[in-house]
Amino acid sequence: MRLFAIGDLHLSGHPPKKPMEIFGPRWKDHWSRIQEDWNSRVTDDDTVLIAGDTSWAMHLKDAQEDLDEIRALPGRKLIIRGNHDFWWESAGKLNRMDAENNMQYLYGTTVTLDEGRIAVCGTHGWVCPGDIHYKEERDAKPYRRELLRVERTLQEAEKLGCEHTILLLHYPPVCDLTKPSGFTELLEKYKVPLCIFGHLHGMQPNTMFPRRYNGTLLHLVSADYRDCKLLEITFEEEEKV
Repeated sequence: MRLFAIGDLHLSGHPPKKPMEIFGPRWKDHWSRIQEDWNSRVTDDDTVLIAGDTSWAMHLKDAQEDLDEIRALPGRKLIIRGNHDFWWESAGKLNRMDAENNMQYLYGTTVTLDEGRIAVCGTHGWVCPGDIHYKEERDAKPYRRELLRVERTLQEAEKLGCEHTILLLHYPPVCDLTKPSGFTELLEKYKVPLCIFGHLHGMQPNTMFPRRYNGTLLHLVSADYRDCKLLEITFEEEEKV
């Protein structure tokens, strides 16, 4: 099994109801480019982590066209919720819907891959205190809830004793790209070697990430940052960066 990651697909039907090239040239034909890369590299034996913001749809029924596009691609898919995934109803309902489609939705969930060798801990994350977008009255409670979800999943991974642990978030675990947060404290506490996330846009590829933060390798996998190519996760990389 090989492991890949991509985030922020921002699908909106076919043809797209919300063409992403309005956000810059790196988004031109982004979905067809992602599909081409995905189909050329991923097999049904592989797994792809999808780091949120999958569809612009506001309701689950309207997201089905976008989810069908993902279902048609090879490999197992593990999907978390992004801040624009308003179609997301509950992980339980989504998992029942896709029980036979090799797609799994994670929300404070730990799953194992590769015969128990890899633990993937997946949840939403949140904007961190100190960030320019953080507002105490709005964000304090969901931020604390997400910290609890992350810690619970990391505790479960620790009990499983897997060889490798990955924390999959939508929001970055660092505040303003470089500052600590409750999420970075948990990454350090549980000695998590790898954190995959999305949400951030507009940066030139390979400028801020990947990089190591207190022992954890941080990878940004937003589609525009990845130039519409999936990241292949190789654990040898943990030792190099």
